[in-house]
Amino acid sequence: MTWDDERLKQLIKDLVLIESPSFDAEGVERVEQRVVDALDAVGAQCTFHPTPRGPILEVRRGQGGALLLGHADTVWPAGTLKTMPFIDSGGGLAGPGVLDMKAGLAYTAAAVSQLPADVPFDWLVTPDEEVGSEVSRSLIEDRAKMASLVLVAEPGAEAGALKIGRAGVGSFLLEIVGIASHAGLDPRQGASAIRELAQQILWLGSLENQVLGTTVNVGVVEGGTRPNVIAGHAKAQIDIRVRTVKEMERMQETLNHPPHFDTRTSIRYVGGFSRPPMDLRPEAAWWFDWAASVWHEMTGQVLAGVNVGGASDGNFTATLAPTLDGLGAVGQGAHALHERMEWDYTMPRIHLLQALITHAALKEERP
Repeated sequence: MTWDDERLKQLIKDLVLIESPSFDAEGVERVEQRVVDALDAVGAQCTFHPTPRGPILEVRRGQGGALLLGHADTVWPAGTLKTMPFIDSGGGLAGPGVLDMKAGLAYTAAAVSQLPADVPFDWLVTPDEEVGSEVSRSLIEDRAKMASLVLVAEPGAEAGALKIGRAGVGSFLLEIVGIASHAGLDPRQGASAIRELAQQILWLGSLENQVLGTTVNVGVVEGGTRPNVIAGHAKAQIDIRVRTVKEMERMQETLNHPPHFDTRTSIRYVGGFSRPPMDLRPEAAWWFDWAASVWHEMTGQVLAGVNVGGASDGNFTATLAPTLDGLGAVGQGAHALHERMEWDYTMPRIHLLQALITHAALKEERP
């Protein structure tokens, strides 16, 4: 069966219309089953590995070759389609999860379905990428160790650029216990957890390094009970992004030994880095150059490589096998209300995936 525009658009539409927020195991499974139903891959074995957050779909043929990565979950809650419907504007498609990354699932399905029958590959579609891949990481890393190349069909960057570097991601919870007291009658008897929290937030800001790409964001704060009570408790949720392993180690060690502004309070930072930083290692650079030559031959365009602050499952695999990321759809607004993919990149993207999968199966030596 031919993979033309009409078939691809229908598959992408079907996937978008199945709402599959993280932690919705049923929605995730329905997305994965629709992918299986769409496949024409001769000789491929489909396995559903159960997890508490929905199954991990594995589509495998032969041994070795490329490992393909995708995810079925999205950041959008159930019911989003009511206010953010799927739209086909001719030049592109819009809707929740269309760019990140249901189009990427359709691209991969089309690519593997049109491979020669003797080309091996392994494709994982996971249920929890958007929330850190806690249940998927072990299987991803296990399969990456056996792969000659890892291809991640996350959205591409501007003009189709691949994502050759990604930030490492740390998630921390700051917990502060103070001494509650009456703000009018006994103000000196209290030790404000909120005041300590404010000092800690300013200190966290001082840890950022724009040159090295280290960012700190205090995204959620909570504390106190009433305006006339000196707060006895406060907490904050913190997101940290780093570009190098050295910076990751520096930030972790720093939060293990934070300053204490009011010693009558107790403070504790809990958490760590769920994804290490991803960079372009020598073997991956060889693959990037090869992909760029294929892309230029197909489109006449230069294929750029960019570093981005967002993370993906490619962060896990980059140290285990050559990894190329951002091979999925090209568009704008991932995780935003204007999420949209551009259709012109569709066929070249699928052909690039096919070329990389096929070349990864060759037994030639590489750097």
